Amino acid sequence: MKGKIWKKITAGVLIAVVLVAVFALYVRPWYQVSSAKKASTGESPTAEYNDLMPDTDEIFSTVKDLVDMGARTPGTPAGDKAKQYVIDKFEELGLSDIEVVPAETDLWQCDSNKLVVGDTEIPSYFMRHTFNDGEYGAFSTPEGGLETEIVYVGEGKESDFKDVDVEGKIVVSDVTFTSVPIALTKVASYCFYDPDNTLSLLSSRTNPYSPDTYPYNYFRAMENGAAGFVGILSSYVDSNEYNNEDYSYLGDNMAIPGLWVTKSDGETIKSMIKDAGGEEDAVLKMTGSVEEVEAGAVIGFLPGESDDIIMVHSHYDSVTPGAVEDASGASVVLAIAEYYSQIPEEERDKTLMFTMMDTHFSDYDSHDAVVEEYFNGDYNILADVCIEHIANEAEDVDGELTLTGEVEPRIVFISKNDALIKITREEMVRQDLDRTILLSATIFGDEVPTDADMFFIQGVPIVSLISGPIYLYDNQDTIDKVAKDELKPTAQAYSDIIWRMMDLDASDYKKESE
Repeated sequence: MKGKIWKKITAGVLIAVVLVAVFALYVRPWYQVSSAKKASTGESPTAEYNDLMPDTDEIFSTVKDLVDMGARTPGTPAGDKAKQYVIDKFEELGLSDIEVVPAETDLWQCDSNKLVVGDTEIPSYFMRHTFNDGEYGAFSTPEGGLETEIVYVGEGKESDFKDVDVEGKIVVSDVTFTSVPIALTKVASYCFYDPDNTLSLLSSRTNPYSPDTYPYNYFRAMENGAAGFVGILSSYVDSNEYNNEDYSYLGDNMAIPGLWVTKSDGETIKSMIKDAGGEEDAVLKMTGSVEEVEAGAVIGFLPGESDDIIMVHSHYDSVTPGAVEDASGASVVLAIAEYYSQIPEEERDKTLMFTMMDTHFSDYDSHDAVVEEYFNGDYNILADVCIEHIANEAEDVDGELTLTGEVEPRIVFISKNDALIKITREEMVRQDLDRTILLSATIFGDEVPTDADMFFIQGVPIVSLISGPIYLYDNQDTIDKVAKDELKPTAQAYSDIIWRMMDLDASDYKKESE
């Protein structure tokens, strides 16, 4: 009797689990999209102004202009040129109170790097922000390079260092990337818009922003007295040109020199170390400098009937060709600015503050300066609309990047505000921004993985569009990676979102969803 009862209970639990899964994965997402389609039937809210939106070629020309400048790092000629380009655009569009908000930031540059293991030179690429002890000036290994042994520590977990003496040696370690399951984003989303069912629930997306094992294995090597670090990009495409962020905010400067190698070259190094009995002679060379330079976010206004402000922003800097990251986002923001600059001031219910950041890759110093000047109570900024990365999808085919013909899945991180969620969901469906996922800004914790994070922390609601193709931090972020045909629809969708946001009362922005 008891066995039959338990079987019934187990069967009941399984049925309940299946029903919940079906509801979460199919019924709820279908209802969200269906409701948005019904609400977005008909003309867009700005239909009478649609002919004011720049065409695709004009928006794309901005991408070309920025990419042609090269890596637009603050303190470099390309960075200065990009800043002036944005200023000129704002002036041409008639924005008012144009200002460059100054900020001091660090410019890290590598002049040369080399890795030799045994008698073999291994192709390598500098690991950004390493060999930095916190002091300004030149850095360099000894004239002949850092000559010592190289040892392998697996993924560089704490246990991997226990039985390996790394004092004064070069540590080589595998660096893997995390991935996000598509099914998880569908379950957690406010809207999962994939009308052609191109995103398999069994698939996942590689997270290019922060590798899984790194930088923790780097810091462990440093703490254990290592003289240098070599990261093997073990779950990456066949490239060593990964431009990592500065992770000194985790608690210490990245003081020892670091280099990147590909998975195949890493296997060569590991084999040489194994054949040599656990250690092999190596030479690591690296020279460069760290200097303090002036950065500057560019800000301009389009006044409206109210002094209440909606900020619209992206960033124009890069450490690579930066076509997707973030000439694409910058081009869309400039297109929106051009669009609204042609609409009479009396038709704009609120003031628009267009902002272009430039320290996305150098500790967000300009962001801090903007917060200090504009988020101190003198300006009533109701929300931040942030647009980044309109990208073509690429997949790893035998180590090589190959475009799939699809747009890279887009995520909109949004504050828990029913009005903003409703508006964004309906307009992204109206403009058919397929492969778009609407997620809570706090789904991954207190920080938002977008350029809007600094403003979200200030308590300002955000609508922040981003995508994360695998090549995002690679020198392969070239102009062919930009989803050209998605530029205008994205600009139109976000112009409509902004238009509807301007209709909201200031109090509506403070209402958090239950």
